[in-house]
Amino acid sequence: MCSMKIQFKGVYTLEDFFQAFLEEREKFKELGITHISAASLYYQPVDKFGDPVTPRYRNGEPVDGWTYKGPYRSAARDFGL
Repeated sequence: MCSMKIQFKGVYTLEDFFQAFLEEREKFKELGITHISAASLYYQPVDKFGDPVTPRYRNGEPVDGWTYKGPYRSAARDFGL
């Protein structure tokens, strides 16, 4: 099984990061990659100066990550509408 890693160096705004991530989609296409499985995204939240910050829930507990369960799937798609 082949595992691949993409690194993004530097400090990005969220908008710039997601733009860079979308641009990397072309490399997947060039390599003939059409599907991926078990992808993880590790990141360091920072302020605009690059200093680490800790995101927190409203109750003060630190946020250490979450699991994405996939995009919304329309019922119309299931019924071919």
